Amino acid sequence: MPQQYGQQWAPPRQSQQFGSTGGVYQQPQQIPTQRRAVPTPPKKRKKWPWIVGALILIPILAFAGCTALVGGAVKAVDDARQGGTVSLGETYTYASGIALSASVPKPHDPKNQYIVAKNEQGWESTITITNGSTNPIGASLVTMSATANGAPAQQYWGDGNGLPTQQIAPGQSLAVPFQFKTPKGTKGPLQIGVTAELNEPVFFNGSLG
Repeated sequence: MPQQYGQQWAPPRQSQQFGSTGGVYQQPQQIPTQRRAVPTPPKKRKKWPWIVGALILIPILAFAGCTALVGGAVKAVDDARQGGTVSLGETYTYASGIALSASVPKPHDPKNQYIVAKNEQGWESTITITNGSTNPIGASLVTMSATANGAPAQQYWGDGNGLPTQQIAPGQSLAVPFQFKTPKGTKGPLQIGVTAELNEPVFFNGSLG
């Protein structure tokens, strides 16, 4: 067409949908912007489990400490009370200082058939208690027994002797006769057991015949 006067020529506009080659026109893709991750604040640790644990642990530790102390004290007492075995005629001394001895038995005749019958044999041993401790000892708390050839021997009191009741002062000694009987003709091992107060027994070993 002839150009009219006063109008300017402009090139035809291209369609936004079609390119110059006739293909589909695609708009340029936008590059997504990368967002910065906001740091998560650290979680606060709860204190109450530690407090509860401490409240439970403290009594346990205290109990263990008290048990150790009590156990040590009990062991010390047991060591002081510990008995032993020696031969007849020897002396055994406890950790407390109390000493015991038993002499070799000799035949004893109370001249009373109701105490020692004709088919029995009487014996006498002397038990000596020496108080090396700092406290008095009650002689009535000293017990004695005998075993002859594996059988128990019966204790008796002859010649007017009875159960001793004296108090043994520190540094003093007391000799107590220990009389017992066996079937006549008994021979073999003999053991005399002596216990002073709450201590463990001391065994004096020997033989009869």
